[in-house]
Parts: sequence; structure tokens; C-alpha cells
Amino acid sequence: LPTFTQYIILDSMEKSVIYAIESAVIRWSHQVQVVLKKDPSQPLLQGENPTPKVELEFWKRRYENLEYIYNQLRAIKVRGMAGLLDKLQSSYFPAFKAMLGNVVAALTEAQDIHMHLLPLHHHLDTLENLEFSEVKARLRPLLHVVCLIWATCKCYRSPGRLTVLLQEICNLLIQKASNYLSPEDLLRSEVEESQRKLQVVSDTLSVFKQVFQDRRENLHTYFKEKEEVKEWDFQSSLVFVRLDNFLGRLHVVADLLKTTLDFHKLEKLEFSGIRGNVLSKQVQHMYEEFQEIYKVFLECSYDFMFYYFFVMSSQEFENDLSEFNQRVEDLDQRLGTIFLQAFDDTPDVEHAFKLLDIAGNLLERPLVARDVSGKYLVLIQMFNRDLDAEAELGFSTVHKNMPAVAGGLRWAQELKQRIQGPFSNFRRITHPCMETAEGKRMIQKYEDMLSLLEK
Repeated sequence: LPTFTQYIILDSMEKSVIYAIESAVIRWSHQVQVVLKKDPSQPLLQGENPTPKVELEFWKRRYENLEYIYNQLRAIKVRGMAGLLDKLQSSYFPAFKAMLGNVVAALTEAQDIHMHLLPLHHHLDTLENLEFSEVKARLRPLLHVVCLIWATCKCYRSPGRLTVLLQEICNLLIQKASNYLSPEDLLRSEVEESQRKLQVVSDTLSVFKQVFQDRRENLHTYFKEKEEVKEWDFQSSLVFVRLDNFLGRLHVVADLLKTTLDFHKLEKLEFSGIRGNVLSKQVQHMYEEFQEIYKVFLECSYDFMFYYFFVMSSQEFENDLSEFNQRVEDLDQRLGTIFLQAFDDTPDVEHAFKLLDIAGNLLERPLVARDVSGKYLVLIQMFNRDLDAEAELGFSTVHKNMPAVAGGLRWAQELKQRIQGPFSNFRRITHPCMETAEGKRMIQKYEDMLSLLEK
């Protein structure tokens, strides 16, 4: 039989072992909690812009880590330690049991999500390797898989998790769009080519939003019959906040390029008439002035496509844009005045329409359009007077060597040509002047005269 001293030694050894095991349980609990608290939304919350591959990698690693932890907790030695805690009714045994339960639940969840996310790999790899102009056709299949994941994976069927994945898809599209546009060269390249690229990107991102809405409205088709349908009951703005900011920046750049294209026309714009030479020189000076104020964007050092992520770049861009718009507004007002003067110098309807053709899209600029709007009514009045003048002349034989009937037919034919030319120009006008009472009277007068000439 052991002596009293030996009993004391055994008791002391048992207490030290129990203490070591309990300390290990505390340490393991903290370590496991660190793993369990990790969330795929953390990069987004930290202001990063992860792509879907980050989401897929997160769940893969989480599954692998939890499986490793689970295997450790189920090892023979650890089970023996847990059994000892249970036998001695240690207060740390419930904590160990709860920790193991949490690990099992998290492992089951991670395995389920990881397996359901695997089909996304193929679609994401395809999307990443495509030229951006080819991306549009792959958006519906991609969101189709997302819908299948939502319908079949209950562990992933929560708004918080799905919005993270959709935001990451938006980040991938923004990343590819930016690479395609090459922001550093966008305002320095040929304007037409840059406009084409912007249109491709804008169309593609808009299609993505449309497909999202379409799949959202048809989620019921992904659930089995009699299965409860879980809708996407989150606001779409949560998904598209960054994408919408990016689209807004595209619109700003598109406006810059349109303004550039408009003012490039000033380089070759020439006027005729009494003041034609003076007006042409004024326009040429305005073109040179525009080239100077546009330099700020050609020489900028900030990334204007992503300015909203950086406060200093944001303020710098906003200041440059504000000053640019103010100076362009001044140019527009001066341009409107020049067109008014040029219009006043036109001797007839034919020359007035030639002026409109020369001006082209410049007349659609808001401030210019406002200034010249009244001249469309003047144009209608000029044509009205021409019709009245032709009507007052009446029948006339035009070729003295022709018989009266033949001469009359020739006269009618030439009059018809004289009035049809200007009227066809009116048909091309997008200004609402043709819908005014004056415009309708002119149309009726023209049609009446044409009807008489065709009899």
C-alpha cells in the first residue's frame, strides 16, 4: 500500500495534469474562436475590392482548416484528455464539448458551401480570360449558377452572404472594365475609339444589372415543386453601390469626350456672309482656347476612373472638372452668340440650312440650343414667305420656245423641286418647331401647294 507521502505526490501530480489540460482547453477555445469568427465580408468591410475568387478561396481554406482542427480534437490523446475532464467533473468539460460542437457545425457548413461554390470556378476562369467585349454573353450563365447555389445550398441562403458574392462579381467586372479602358490613355487616345470602348463597358455593366433583375424575378424556377421559395429580399443598391459609382464615372468621362468631339469641329468651321471672316476667326480662337483648358485632363496624374476611393484625388478631380465645366459653359454662350450672328447673315432658307448642317451637333449643346431655339421659328417664317411669293407669281411659261402646255408642266416641275428641297430639310430637324402652330400652318400650306402642282 502507498504511504501517506505517496498519496500526496499522486494527488499533486493529478492536479498538475488537470491544470495543464484545462489550460489547453482555454488556449484551444481562443484559437478556435479566431478561426470561427473569420468572415468572407471582412475584406469588403476593410475597404478592399476582392473578386469572387477570394470568396471561393475563403470557403476552401475554412473547410480545410476546420477539418484539420476537427481531426486534432478527435485524436486519441485529446479524447483521453476530454474523458479525464468528464470523469473528474471539471467545469472545463462543457466548454470543451461546446467547442467541439461549434467546430463540427462550422465544418459541416463550410464543406457544404465549398462544394456548392465549386461550379463557379469554371465560369469565373472563363470570365477572367475573356476580352471585355466578349463578357456580356457570359453574364447570364454566371448568374444562373449563383441562383442554383442559392436554391440548393441552405447554408449559403442568406442575404448577407449572397450580397458579398455579388459585390465581388461587380468588383471583377469593374477590374476587367478598367483594364479594357486603360484609364491612363482614355482621354489621350482617339476620341471616337474611346467613346466606343466606353459604350461597350456601359452596355455590358447595364446588361449585368438587367440579368440580375431578371433572375431575381424568376428565382421560383430554381426551387423544386412545393418547396418554399426564398426570395432575394435585400435592396439591389447593396449589391451595386460600387458598380453604380463606376457607371457614374463612365458618364462623366463620356460627357468629357462628347464635349471634346464637339469642340474639335470648331477647327474647320467656317462661315460665309458679311461677317463670315470675322466669325470664323472668333471660332478658331475658341478652338485654341478649348485645347488649352482640356490639357488639365491630358496631363493629370490621378486615376480619374477611381477617384472616389481617394479623398485627395477626389477633390483634385472635382476642382478640375468644375473649372473645366465653367469655362466650357462660357465657350458655349459665346458660340451661341456667333451662330445667332451667322444666322442673321443668311440671305435665304437654303443658306440657313447650310449653316445648320455646318453647325451639326454643336446646336444640340444645351446653352447653344437655348440661344438659337428662336431661329427655327424664323426659318419657318422664311419658308412661309417663299411659299407665298411662289403662289403670288402664279402660272408662268418658262421656256419661250416650248408650247404652252409643255412650258406649264416644266414650270410646275421646277416649282415643285424648289419647294421640296427646303421642306425635306425641315423633316430632318429634331427641334420641336414643327409641332408649333406656325410649323403646322407651314406644313399645311406646303401640302396644299404640292397637291395643286401634282394635278
